[in-house]
Amino acid sequence: MLKSDSRICFIFNPSADRNRSERHIDWLNREAKKRWTHFEIDITKKSDNVARLAADKASQFDIIVACGGDGTVHQVINGLAEKDTLFGVLPIGSGNDFVKSLNLNKTLPECLDIIHSQKTTSIDLIRFEGDVSGWCANTIGFGLDGWANYYASSHRKLKGHIVYVLGAIRAAFTYRGARIKLTINDKKYTDDYLMITTCNGKWEGGSFYIAPDADMTDGLMDLLLIKKISIFKILTYLPRFRWGPSPGMSGVETKACSRLRIRSNKPAAVHCDGEHLGSSISKLDLFVVRNALKVITPKNY
Repeated sequence: MLKSDSRICFIFNPSADRNRSERHIDWLNREAKKRWTHFEIDITKKSDNVARLAADKASQFDIIVACGGDGTVHQVINGLAEKDTLFGVLPIGSGNDFVKSLNLNKTLPECLDIIHSQKTTSIDLIRFEGDVSGWCANTIGFGLDGWANYYASSHRKLKGHIVYVLGAIRAAFTYRGARIKLTINDKKYTDDYLMITTCNGKWEGGSFYIAPDADMTDGLMDLLLIKKISIFKILTYLPRFRWGPSPGMSGVETKACSRLRIRSNKPAAVHCDGEHLGSSISKLDLFVVRNALKVITPKNY
């Protein structure tokens, strides 16, 4: 294998995969030596501002690789959005939803070979502002979705989609929705909603196929809207979302847009890419930024 002269920095989250990712560090060091002449592995600490670290490293390296799950991806892209630095992913988290939409849900050696090939695709990101601000790579969940993520994060020993299922069940019994005004592009809607999820990618929570039509290059974000429905219906729908929303789900709507405004009469929990943004959020403005991130992708993407 010919070594690449590209300068590459791996931002490695040892807390990913429920603190199990650390076992990959020695392997990564050995394999990186085979592929790159100039590389660096930065092992993060909980106190680190990873977005700032990524932004700093972007001025020194050609490629920044997020080594972790969706939370690590989220933090790194918040430092790389709208920069020319290439972005790669080694998916060693517990959910790894972002990579599925880009055909990057592969073995770690395969992902490292893809990064070495440097075939790139410019993807869209979602910019959000209001009570909180930042960049979204995969999904933003307001309401039931935000609370489900919050409760799922309390399960430290479990891993996989069961964690999100348990979080969603608990959220269904504790959050009963709010009166929300939505502006979707230029159209206004007011109703009682349980959940508003804005999607750049197709998957969430490890195995929930919530936005089958989402495309990270089409200039649109796909919306999954759930109005106030009974707890029984929520629990019935939950396992069905592994195959995506269907027309038979009453109270469930899907739309696509480039701009979204959310104004809620009650604050709610919100997550972005699986990262908890807060539990008292009532105002968000979201819009698509075209070609905001240069991602290294497989040749068949």
